[in-house]
Amino acid sequence: MTVMKRQFYKNHKPNGDEYMFHLARDTESGEVFVIRQADFVVDGGSEKAMTLYEFLAGGGNRQNALLQLIGSLVPEAAPH
Repeated sequence: MTVMKRQFYKNHKPNGDEYMFHLARDTESGEVFVIRQADFVVDGGSEKAMTLYEFLAGGGNRQNALLQLIGSLVPEAAPH
């Protein structure tokens, strides 16, 4: 399985932890999903994949960032 990713949100915590969110696509199956990658200073890192539905159901800044990315993929119509 080959996964292509594009980061759309990054959050820095005061303790040095970082959370990065990527829009991802499995190039073999065509499945599109979100990957949350966490870099924990003390405990190492972790990665979690979730469906777009699961991710967008949460609401908030991360979800708005993904919606902006999706909106940027649609070209603006030429004025008539």
